[in-house]
Amino acid sequence: MKVTHLSSTFVTAVTEFDIRTATDDDIAQLRDLIYRRKVVAIKNQPLDRDSYQQFAARFGELEKFKLKNYHDPDYPNVLVLDNRNSGGGVGARKLGNMWHSDSSYLPSPLPLTFLHAQRVPAAAGDTLFIDMEVALAELPADLRAAIEGRTAQHDVRWTYKVKAEDLGESIQEIFQRLAQSVPASTHPTVAVHPRTGASSLYLNPGYTLEINGYKGEEGRDLLAQITAWVLATQTLFAYRWEANDMLIWDNRSVWHCATALPPDADRLMYRIGVNDGPFFGDTVSTGALQEQFA
Repeated sequence: MKVTHLSSTFVTAVTEFDIRTATDDDIAQLRDLIYRRKVVAIKNQPLDRDSYQQFAARFGELEKFKLKNYHDPDYPNVLVLDNRNSGGGVGARKLGNMWHSDSSYLPSPLPLTFLHAQRVPAAAGDTLFIDMEVALAELPADLRAAIEGRTAQHDVRWTYKVKAEDLGESIQEIFQRLAQSVPASTHPTVAVHPRTGASSLYLNPGYTLEINGYKGEEGRDLLAQITAWVLATQTLFAYRWEANDMLIWDNRSVWHCATALPPDADRLMYRIGVNDGPFFGDTVSTGALQEQFA
């Protein structure tokens, strides 16, 4: 396994590695690398979906995407991303084109996202990332004090994509249905990683509605201030895809955002979500966890 760090604090490329023959020790090293570096790209991994699922399952329980029926019918744990799907085929044509942390709107958010590139355009479709551990460490003292020890509401409604079966319903009716089927969730504004003990800013403009404990617009205004500060000051890493890349990221520690594709682009990707255990760690045990991973 050859490891190349692509930036100072996060994003690492792995070469000279074969997912299909990886030993338990290899997986343990890779798991630790994911937790420490937050985004890991394993290069040159031609895989079928069976091998892909078997590999992902070595990190935890596979989670089916809960909102859309975009799965391959023969592989219900594999979400298909196909920008050429006009509605009649399998797959989401467009997904994740806003800054977010996957599934933060759920009571138990998705810890790890695996994304495997089948076909990618030569010079388009980058995925952007921001290191939220660094963002928290560099957050101005007044903003950090304003969120410390607080929680925030996360809701999927404002980014919901209308489906064919929604036709005939008003926006209000769709929102009422979503409020019952996928109600808003409350999470701490600071995520303590259960494996490393590191703390990250756990707010995102895609799904976070407001910070709790403030009256009226105060919570939303505070969220807007923090979002603007992050996007203005933090380093964005643009990952340029190559076919057969396997990208894995830890949703506790990063924001990500898909970028737009030109109309004639051809991209096919397979996504698997993995639950590796508790999403949030206990602040009391942070020191012991840091010692464990030292």
